Amino acid sequence: MIIKKHNKPEYWEIAKSFLISKDQTLKKVIHIVDDNKFLQRTCSGFQTLANAIIGQQISILAADSITKKIHNNIGRITAKNICSASANKLRESGLSHRKITYLKDLAKLVIDKPNYFSNLNKLDDADVVVELCKLYGIGEWTAQMYLIFQMLRPNVLPMGDVGFINSMKKVYNIEKNFEKKIISIADNWKPYMTVGVWYVWRVTDPEVVQY
Repeated sequence: MIIKKHNKPEYWEIAKSFLISKDQTLKKVIHIVDDNKFLQRTCSGFQTLANAIIGQQISILAADSITKKIHNNIGRITAKNICSASANKLRESGLSHRKITYLKDLAKLVIDKPNYFSNLNKLDDADVVVELCKLYGIGEWTAQMYLIFQMLRPNVLPMGDVGFINSMKKVYNIEKNFEKKIISIADNWKPYMTVGVWYVWRVTDPEVVQY
């Protein structure tokens, strides 16, 4: 099933009720941060990956600043615009040489293989990650952001996401062996780990982040 842009995932309210019943700590989080917002797809598959690449290993504020400069320098972030943009223009926007290469390669792929993203919809989560990680500059974290923000898959646990890890440590008062403890806590969220992650993210970043 493909969910249209800006639509609420059909599992969202069911997932909230499930998580509230399964985890009393997460129940408090949901009640505190819930403001009738929800996970939604807001852009194309190319834009989701491009946004994730831009956001690799930098803060959300820094990524937003670079994105705005890209818009000013070359227009919207599309495969066509990235392909035709000069490396100098992209560097002026704040992108590193490596990220420029990643974006250029991704743009060329999308232009050469227009069905690339639609073909991913036929795969399960693990296989989507495998396929995306074949691309230059795409690692597990970026692939998981694609699963969450573009495919709206309901059961993703991004253990490589620093924001999520830090929020979990804060919410659940975790100091040692955090990976093992977080995985154990999130195991109770299945099959709706994505929704739990989304609410935990908002503890330290009230603004809804989109990729």
